[in-house]
Amino acid sequence: MEKTMGWKRKAWKAKSHEGYSEVSYEDVWSLDTRLAGIIANHLRAFLKAEKGPSGGTPGRVIEEYGMDKGYNQWLNIIRKMIYAFEEYQRVKFSPKPVDPEKKARIKEGMMLFIDYFPHLWI
Repeated sequence: MEKTMGWKRKAWKAKSHEGYSEVSYEDVWSLDTRLAGIIANHLRAFLKAEKGPSGGTPGRVIEEYGMDKGYNQWLNIIRKMIYAFEEYQRVKFSPKPVDPEKKARIKEGMMLFIDYFPHLWI
């Protein structure tokens, strides 16, 4: 009976460490900071592309700020998103308490990411 339980325990442990699809078990450790890094890097690339010939401004931003100011506002929105995800990684493991102003800026950038998620395409 004990041998059976040991085998089942080993099988369960191995199965729980397999991961899913191309995502390994280790890839989900600290998933929040891992995703924050991925998002920040992709937003940096997106910002660079938006400044190029293929970039554009979401209609809702143009409606609110106009064509000229809208483009600059859109770039600032992207920068706020980048700041949020980069700073989240820094403060996550910091031994110091997070400054309330910084915490508010991180939250603002993450909320902008949610609000403008459908517009993150070129």
